Amino acid sequence: MEAFLPFYGRRKGRPLRDTSKRLLEELLPSYLVPPNIADPAELFKDNPRKLYLEIGFGGGEHLAKVAKNHPENAYIGAEPFLNGVSSFLKYCQNEELKNVRIWPDDIRLQLSSWPNECLNGIFIMFPDPWPKIRHSNRRIINKDNLATFSRLIKVGGSLRMASDHACAKNWILSEILDSPYFDWLVESSVDWNEQPKDWPETRYMRKAQKEGRRPAWFNFKRVSVEPSRLV
Repeated sequence: MEAFLPFYGRRKGRPLRDTSKRLLEELLPSYLVPPNIADPAELFKDNPRKLYLEIGFGGGEHLAKVAKNHPENAYIGAEPFLNGVSSFLKYCQNEELKNVRIWPDDIRLQLSSWPNECLNGIFIMFPDPWPKIRHSNRRIINKDNLATFSRLIKVGGSLRMASDHACAKNWILSEILDSPYFDWLVESSVDWNEQPKDWPETRYMRKAQKEGRRPAWFNFKRVSVEPSRLV
């Protein structure tokens, strides 16, 4: 992807404390994903069983917990918001996480250089809903991004998402159900109304529940596309 891609999120929030600045200066370099890597698996020396990407990890709660709970796997987290990156680095330091790497920028700047089917799954937890119609082109789930995700995720792999916003829920389902590359793994309303046991909570989930919004949980499977589905 080209470096001039428009970016609409925040880069910084409240001024960083000195401890957060030190984490960015001293600890981030050891976790940093270099630009335009040819194969993200090469970032990890221990030959991980599976490799996952989390796009927009926020404060890093979800990413830190899945990395801690599954040391046999490797995880790459992308987050342009520096306050969130510094928050996640605290988890990396306190939990001594070795199986994570960080891309502190727009992930689209990386993905074009990654090989086909290099990921076992992608997590997108509580993305910005961009609810206004004039901002709909900013939503992360769209046909172009889904085509990119499908190229990167192995057949049988997963695209896991959560949202607490009605507009975002409807948009996610509409776009993905219209895609030939993913199937919705659902058997009953419990599957999207109750938080799966192996999905760690985030601050955004807690905030949504406190404010009376009900999160929905989506698990989509990357499928092999039959020619008839592309007609």
